[in-house]
Amino acid sequence: MQANHRTLSQRAYKDALKTAMSDRDMFPDRLFTQDSRLLDAPPALRALYDSYSWAAHSVKARAWLQAAFIFNFLLMSFDYFVSPSLLVPTLIIRGLIISSIMFGLYVLWGRQRAGWIQGATLVAVSMTMMIGSGTLGALGGLPLFERYLTGALFTMATAILFFPIEFRWTLAGVVTALSLHALMLLMGPVTDPWLALGTSGFYSGVIIVFASTRNAALRSQWKSFKSKIRELRDQEALAILNDELRLIASLDPLTGIQNRRSAQENIARIWDDPGCAKPAIAFLMLDIDNFKQLNDSLGHAAGDECIKAVASKISLNLGDGDIVSRHGGEEFLVVLTGTNAGDAFAAAERIRNSVVSVQPENSADGPACPVTISIGLARWQGEETPQMLINRADEALYEAKRRGKNQTMVAPPPLGDSAHTEDVSSQDACDVA
Repeated sequence: MQANHRTLSQRAYKDALKTAMSDRDMFPDRLFTQDSRLLDAPPALRALYDSYSWAAHSVKARAWLQAAFIFNFLLMSFDYFVSPSLLVPTLIIRGLIISSIMFGLYVLWGRQRAGWIQGATLVAVSMTMMIGSGTLGALGGLPLFERYLTGALFTMATAILFFPIEFRWTLAGVVTALSLHALMLLMGPVTDPWLALGTSGFYSGVIIVFASTRNAALRSQWKSFKSKIRELRDQEALAILNDELRLIASLDPLTGIQNRRSAQENIARIWDDPGCAKPAIAFLMLDIDNFKQLNDSLGHAAGDECIKAVASKISLNLGDGDIVSRHGGEEFLVVLTGTNAGDAFAAAERIRNSVVSVQPENSADGPACPVTISIGLARWQGEETPQMLINRADEALYEAKRRGKNQTMVAPPPLGDSAHTEDVSSQDACDVA
């Protein structure tokens, strides 16, 4: 039973936090920032708070009921010791009636109930303790009657501290206990009525102080609940902001693709992955042909648009596991994964052919010229590092430029074998060199 209660209480606590964090339409931030009482909160928010706090509240109430159940059985021996004539009454009242009620309330607090049901349990405890103790005290005669009633009031004072219910139900329990105490004093045998009333007044004051303390604790818990939700939401917002900042820091502001530093980090992660098949990796270095002249003739704005368009074309021709980054200026780096020699060259050619469709804005001096790119391709060989692959791809790119641009050049193996090249020229490209 204890394990089941613990599971239910933890689930209710987590579900309440999850709901508070996810449903911002029903629970806007202002509900957790404004200074308000629990009674003034919207019903949905109060229900959420009840679910959130029930885990801790039920443990306290059940602990008191469990202690009262055990203590009630111990008092049966005390009753017989002070008055053997109370044996049968105490077996009936304490052993059967009070114990059954306490056990029933203990079971009731094992699951979350409506607020009025939980509140009514304190009234039930108040009536049970006062009537049961008063009846046994009256049967035992003087001076047991007054002492039993005083003991019942003290028991109620502890119950008020342990039962975390709405303050109106706390007041109901207090009024019930004090009313029954006063009524029994008037009806039962007392040695000194004024002394009895004075004792009753003293314990009444103690109970009222305890009730006020309980109410202050509940207000503090309500504020703590709102503060926790605010803190969690602030942490969530901060985490989202940090993710956005990390994303911004990893992207090139002009093209929206990865910047050089971000690409290096991703390449390092690929390289450190023990499951990575390095022979299936190829690096492409791409450079826009005649970009300086295009920039000078059409302006920097047109040059920026050209870089953005080329970056978009490259991205559209890559797979999910591939990497594209702006390596610097009008130069790009592409990392192909899970590829072979033929597929890598085909991917490079797809990119090169798609870029030809990019048209810069017309200049004042004549028609626009299609944009072309040159590509250097290097596949992993032996124990090469990423930087060694970049260097070989860069050398192949330089060779493609030297041979006339607008073509893909495959880098030779690093050990000085004969170069393997694939030249593809764009016959209709404008030569603005």
